[in-house]
Amino acid sequence: MTDEPLEITLDEAENLEDYQLGETSQDLVLDSRDHHIRVTDHMAPQASHAIKIFTRDLDPFIYDRNEFVEICKSLALRSRYARIEILAIESQRIIQRGHRVIELARSLSSSIEIRKPEKQYERYLQSFITFDETGYIYRTYPDRYEGIANYNDPRKTREFDKLFHEMWQRSQVDSEIRRLHI
Repeated sequence: MTDEPLEITLDEAENLEDYQLGETSQDLVLDSRDHHIRVTDHMAPQASHAIKIFTRDLDPFIYDRNEFVEICKSLALRSRYARIEILAIESQRIIQRGHRVIELARSLSSSIEIRKPEKQYERYLQSFITFDETGYIYRTYPDRYEGIANYNDPRKTREFDKLFHEMWQRSQVDSEIRRLHI
């Protein structure tokens, strides 16, 4: 049995570079926007085939940054089997604000798809992102940066993916998001 604690804050983590998708099974407590950005930018490039995002508004502080867009582009171009699927509740807000991930999805539509979940899912406040059915980042409330990340928790990640799949099957493509701007 290891003496390693089951849960630590990101600030307590000695070196984030030691955390590997599919290997490091320790919950990281995230409590700031910077924590979410750092873990997203570290975990996402380790994904080999799937990123799934459930979000209210595709938080621009986390996802509408060059670093994240380049990570998604790299994954989408690395393999024809790679998939990035995004469920965004407030798609109109995202479109009005403009978002680099939307532009990327328009140009790489065979790998990146954004949908709007059915109205019944609008009550879900949490957001999450999963990577390769193995790791996840979870946020309890959309207006707070409090959450948990784990690089290797297939059981919990499957729970998120199961919920995501249920919502995905009942979602629709938002025609405004798909519309090409000329």
